[in-house]
Amino acid sequence: MKRYARKATPVLLLIVFQLLALSCANANLGFIVESSRVQIYRDGLSSVTQTLIVEDYYPQITITLLSNSVENLVIVDQDQVPVDYEINNYNLTIFTLGSNKITIEYETLALTNKEAEVWSLNINVSFVTKLSLPKNSTVIYLSEMPSAIDTIENIITFTLYPNQWEISYILPPSSIEDTDSGQTLIFIEYFAITLGAIIITIIGLLYFFKKRKPNVKKIFKAYPQLSKEEKGVIQFLADNDGKAFEAEIRERFPDMPRTSLWRLVRRLERLEIVDIKKIGLENQVKLR
Repeated sequence: MKRYARKATPVLLLIVFQLLALSCANANLGFIVESSRVQIYRDGLSSVTQTLIVEDYYPQITITLLSNSVENLVIVDQDQVPVDYEINNYNLTIFTLGSNKITIEYETLALTNKEAEVWSLNINVSFVTKLSLPKNSTVIYLSEMPSAIDTIENIITFTLYPNQWEISYILPPSSIEDTDSGQTLIFIEYFAITLGAIIITIIGLLYFFKKRKPNVKKIFKAYPQLSKEEKGVIQFLADNDGKAFEAEIRERFPDMPRTSLWRLVRRLERLEIVDIKKIGLENQVKLR
């Protein structure tokens, strides 16, 4: 691991004073940011995770999102219980109701853009934030010098102080594109040899799972404590080839509050009745 940090200068001292002032401001807002992390992936998707320490007597707090276009937003308290919230443009209002710790997770594609082979990241952070670029990235531009730069297993992580940041970087080609002609030929030959066996295996598996439908009655008998709503979700999954995205489940049960449905699906997961798998930007729920 390599770490680079700037020498103490009047500019660095000014940043320290700004951070102290910002901490006081955050305290006046009813919370302190314990950690803030942003992970950038090869396709430009940004995953944001922030943990807040909240004053007990604040029934609600407001924090600024890094983007006004977010997906898969999840907010839970210290017991991993979902918390209600409202979004107004960049402002996220969280109804803490006595919670002393809040974790925010969401994803966005709005922070990055690509021109030719160059990726550009534009981000305005209000708190000290750890930002990690995709593996094997090469940085070609920094609008400012970060507080620190770490490199672990070819992943560059910046410690950003509150500011507007612009970072440009390039990524190496994929492993297939990196191979020379001889290696590519070997790969193609290997692929051609195994392709037939793979196709046959896939067809066999598809035929097997198509014929094998979930036994709903067996599930209900094994879990007599299931509620009417839980049985309804299980039956819906069974009728939908045993799986569905969470958005499809919400559409099927529009009268059930989003938070209640979220808890219901997680209960079924804890009972080992369903599995939850992230596909792209959505969660897929599948009967075991």
